[in-house]
Amino acid sequence: MHHINQAVHLLKSYLKGDIHPDSNEKLQQLLTKYPDLLDFVKSLDNPDDLEDALDQYKSFDDEKIDNKGDHMLQDILSRIKEERKPQIISFKRVAVIAASVAVLFFAAFYVLGDRFVGLGQTTLQSAASFSPGTNKAILTTSDGKQLELSSSYGGIIVADRLLYEDGSVVWEEKALDQNMTLTLATPRGGQYQVSLSDGTKVWLNAESKLHYPRVFSDSIRMVEMEGEAYFEVAKDAQKPFIVKTKQEKIEVLGTHFNVNAYTEESTSAVALLEGKVKVSLGDRTSKVLQPGQQSLVKEDAIQVQNIDVAESIAWKNGEFMFNNESLSSVMRKLARWYDIEVEIASDVQDISIWGSISRYDNFSEVLQVIKMTDDNIQFKIEGRRVKLMK
Repeated sequence: MHHINQAVHLLKSYLKGDIHPDSNEKLQQLLTKYPDLLDFVKSLDNPDDLEDALDQYKSFDDEKIDNKGDHMLQDILSRIKEERKPQIISFKRVAVIAASVAVLFFAAFYVLGDRFVGLGQTTLQSAASFSPGTNKAILTTSDGKQLELSSSYGGIIVADRLLYEDGSVVWEEKALDQNMTLTLATPRGGQYQVSLSDGTKVWLNAESKLHYPRVFSDSIRMVEMEGEAYFEVAKDAQKPFIVKTKQEKIEVLGTHFNVNAYTEESTSAVALLEGKVKVSLGDRTSKVLQPGQQSLVKEDAIQVQNIDVAESIAWKNGEFMFNNESLSSVMRKLARWYDIEVEIASDVQDISIWGSISRYDNFSEVLQVIKMTDDNIQFKIEGRRVKLMK
């Protein structure tokens, strides 16, 4: 982005002593409009201090700064240090440095403004018609009954009868067979929650399925799933809780964790928030996770890494949070939530995306975020198909 490049150039040139507000009209306008910026740059000894501050910055806390500024400053960061691979850091840690770099956010708005960058009116109008996902799911019983659940509620409770969150009855049947298996399935553009018979709570992301018994057995609690789900497992030391996916088996006693096991993804991920889980691939290999760790299963191998768990459950909290994530991965998530088809040219698939945006924002806002990452990306919308290219 030419204007952002100009802002970075002005700041770095001033720090190097190459220009001064008295002799540079553009710098003078910038510092006059945002006087706090002058105090900030004067506190730095050299341009590297500015680069180091930006290098630590990844995303401001939503309460402190608008998301739009977040992504603009990310673009400044990438253009200053584009030859270096950014480090993944905790989103919580950046609150410490947010105050010192907030002035740079205003600099970005000074040179860029509040406009959509490089998006034609037709594209914006088409994107605006793609509504975000809502509460919707289908419940199927093992004897073939099927019910489209009400979008007025966010979830159901498995008790003596199937109930919505407010206690209203899902089905008119007085009771369900205790040996019955139930399947809760969310479509593209859907999400839903279920409280299982043992008190375990499960949140399903878009295009996901959870298979579970009406009542758990006396010795074990086992469910199967596809897609993505967040679990808060009720503690019961006598009855282990097991989650099975096509890739792995997750064994717990009582804990909070997220499972991302979409079949179209090359890896399956389990992120642990609290407690302890064991992830295994049949009898071949297994790993025990500690809070703040994530397992990645790919090609019959398990890799464990430390993560910021807030990123893994951002979807449950109503956010998309991207931390150095490829554009192709980002678009797969967006396609499930906005119920769209996506076609990505090979030369843009690996572009890294940073920052966060509400899952309930209009799709046109999402396109703006992507465009701010790299203004060479072009969009073409045909019906519900979105094409990305350069």
